[in-house]
Amino acid sequence: MVNGRWYRFSLNICSDLGQLFVYPFKLSHTCFEIKEKKRKEGGKPTGSTKGEGSVAEAKLMDVLGLIRIRVRRGIHLAVRDTLSSDPYCVVSCSNQKVKTKVVRGNCNPVWNEELTIYIKDFDSPIVLSVYDKDTFTVDDSMGSAQIDIDPLIKCLKLGLQSLPEGTRVERVQPTKENCLAEESFIVWTKGGKMTQDMILKLNDVESGQVQLQIEWIEIPGCKGLRV
Repeated sequence: MVNGRWYRFSLNICSDLGQLFVYPFKLSHTCFEIKEKKRKEGGKPTGSTKGEGSVAEAKLMDVLGLIRIRVRRGIHLAVRDTLSSDPYCVVSCSNQKVKTKVVRGNCNPVWNEELTIYIKDFDSPIVLSVYDKDTFTVDDSMGSAQIDIDPLIKCLKLGLQSLPEGTRVERVQPTKENCLAEESFIVWTKGGKMTQDMILKLNDVESGQVQLQIEWIEIPGCKGLRV
């Protein structure tokens, strides 16, 4: 219900999950397409067909939830043009790919964009790749790094409640198993949520780091963290 009125939100998740009906929440720069349709009087959604709900519900149950990735900025990225680069980021997981805008002529770009992907398996790697945008040739690689969401998921499964805003729940150190450039903190934020800020060191490139933040988002009707 929004402003006292009911709406139907049909959510297409990368086209392979069909149309799912969920509560409204904000998504930006994501592989989701949200279409808003007003409900008829009496509460029945317009355009519904017999069996549609059961199919959508079955496919929705395959999704555990969403990861929102706030891509902040790049740090000392590699030069791929004459004196600079035109970098953008791509986040991929399974068959999903979402990307930021291109920042022209800057090896220390500021993106400040939100990318959102769905999670069906916690073991599926989430990879952030940086590219230099070219006009007449294939975009050049500027390195990549894996985003490790395991520490955040483990903290969420603790079921903590009512912590003071800004409480550091967990400290994550750089290791050979992750791509952290420095220690990272999982923090309790306003509204009872947890976020993790991190700086990732890009691999297979002469230099470059990317600063970002991750947040888990529950979807009503999904398995969530109960796995």
